[in-house]
Amino acid sequence: MNSVQFGNSQITYKVHKTKRRTTEIVVDTSGIEVLTSKQKSHNYIQNLVKKHSRWIFKKQLSVKEENKFNITFEHGSRLPFLGKNYLLDVSETKKLESFSLKNGKFKVKLNKISKPRIRKLYLEWSKKQALPLLEKSTKKYSKKIGVEYGKILIKNQKNRWGSVSKKGTINFNQNLIRAPSKIIDYVVAHEVCHLKIPNHSASYWRLLGTVMINYEERKKWLRINRNLLQS
Repeated sequence: MNSVQFGNSQITYKVHKTKRRTTEIVVDTSGIEVLTSKQKSHNYIQNLVKKHSRWIFKKQLSVKEENKFNITFEHGSRLPFLGKNYLLDVSETKKLESFSLKNGKFKVKLNKISKPRIRKLYLEWSKKQALPLLEKSTKKYSKKIGVEYGKILIKNQKNRWGSVSKKGTINFNQNLIRAPSKIIDYVVAHEVCHLKIPNHSASYWRLLGTVMINYEERKKWLRINRNLLQS
């Protein structure tokens, strides 16, 4: 284990050397790891960590803030929908399988109870709920910004909430339906603004600020709850 001093704190990190050519510093819940090539020396790596120590320290603080809500797809656990976590009620049936949200509960009826099957039905249900909400919000913000878009696609993306293609197609993560409505609106506004300005320049953030004054607060919510993307 290696370490460098940052103020009154000690930054401890692991080094993993491979055949890769580039160097990357990864900060997550498991700690700090430097991924680099076999040719890089100990001094090079240590100086790199020192150079980025402020960024690493801030990243560590943000990781600690993250919501650790875990989706297990077990009877009696909870599933998120529009910012709320609803009890999951699973039972067996000899009739058609079903998945619904009724009386404040997710009710699932299966021929044979299994977590993968519950997850599959939940994702299918989420995708159906997401499309009309995202279409409505996209129409609203595209009109405000004065841009046109192509298709809206709902995808099971692992690393992003949304994206825009060169042809104007807007892709949204189906797991976005797990977030509160105001967070969904932020992601929509964020992607719609990219139809006018494709980068994250100062001009881009000013444009976003004209249609959503408090976007920073919503952006922070996504960072803290990014684990909702993964389940």
